[in-house]
Amino acid sequence: MDRDGVLNADVGAPGVTRARDLALIPRAALAVRLANDRGVTVCVATNQSAIGKGLVDEAYVTTEIHGELAAALAREGDGATIDGGIFMCATTREKEPDCERRKPAPGMVLEALARFGVEARRAVFIGDTMTDMQAAARAGGVRRALVCTGYGRVMGEALKRANVELPTTLTSPTDDPTGTVPRECFPVRVYEDAYQAMEDILA
Repeated sequence: MDRDGVLNADVGAPGVTRARDLALIPRAALAVRLANDRGVTVCVATNQSAIGKGLVDEAYVTTEIHGELAAALAREGDGATIDGGIFMCATTREKEPDCERRKPAPGMVLEALARFGVEARRAVFIGDTMTDMQAAARAGGVRRALVCTGYGRVMGEALKRANVELPTTLTSPTDDPTGTVPRECFPVRVYEDAYQAMEDILA
């Protein structure tokens, strides 16, 4: 799963830099709990360029912000936990344009697959941006689940105007009312939020 816009509310650039500003998206903790209950490993892969820009210390993100994330998930999700850990890229596009970990590069996704010995086709990446979907596609065909929270709201609003009910699968550019989905990302399944995505994935 991505973090900002999927689990917690995206506060805009430069992202969450204070633990007190982290707030979970409704039902996100319950989504994680669904996976926990089914024995499905949950990992987070997140770009955190604020660290690379010197706006927040990596240690603070790891201990305080991710500590608050863990506490909020447990509190709102009846003990929900990111049991597979958090993979984080702290660099910036400007400093390392060829970074293999920073999404849309697949590095963090590949690391998660390798750590748990999971084939790409058996994994699903839940994200709210096209860079999330590209990272999944480039990691050997990890399935793509786009949520209409965070930056995904644009897609949700466009599908609603087109009278398309969620969940739905976009199989080609002709299905995409926004014209923003890269060809490499099709097919992509679109959901209201992480909870609806997790329900459908587990079913």
